[in-house]
Amino acid sequence: MLLVDTADRDAIQKALDFLGVQGFTTNPTLIARAAGAESLSLDEYVDAARKLCKIAADIGAIRHLMIQAVGDADGGLRQAAIYLEELKAARGKKLWMKLTPTPTSVACYPALKQMGCATLVTAVFTATQAYVAMEAGADGVAVYLGRLMRLETDWERNLQNIAAIVKSADRTLLLASFPDRRTVDVGLRYSHDITMPPAVLDELLASSLSQEAIKGFDETIAWKR
Repeated sequence: MLLVDTADRDAIQKALDFLGVQGFTTNPTLIARAAGAESLSLDEYVDAARKLCKIAADIGAIRHLMIQAVGDADGGLRQAAIYLEELKAARGKKLWMKLTPTPTSVACYPALKQMGCATLVTAVFTATQAYVAMEAGADGVAVYLGRLMRLETDWERNLQNIAAIVKSADRTLLLASFPDRRTVDVGLRYSHDITMPPAVLDELLASSLSQEAIKGFDETIAWKR
């Protein structure tokens, strides 16, 4: 599953031109940034997220959309209901509600599943967080790989433990926070479910060795009309 990490409508539509992209992920920071604001009220946030759901409903290529719940448990459930209402007439759409690894969020998983949402625990940095999420019935966890690599000296063992826990539960390990293509290369060792900003998506097919090979192909054939 390849997703683009943005809340900007134009960026989402452009990313869908890249074959393989199946949808988008968001968070409060991205939604505020797309609105040109440093912060948003709860109503503004929910309204912006609702509009993203409408975009997803209208665009057939979008199969997955991941939106972060904010506020308390009841608020998260109300937000999910609003988003599902926008998607009810569309087929083949999977709404993932992103939740933080807190006791309040854990309590939401059963109700969200009954509503028809998938649940993704985001900002997971430890094996114990992943373990609790799996035991509580979450459909997946999201690890900020770039941040983990930057801040944890033993990041690789930590990620291996998280990946093993998620794999044993047969759930989704979504890797995020990719500053560049090389970090994506690292992430692919552990999961093929990734989300990245549009700028990194544009780098995926880049390789100096490929460019040299392509140049050789072009020089072999005289392109003449």
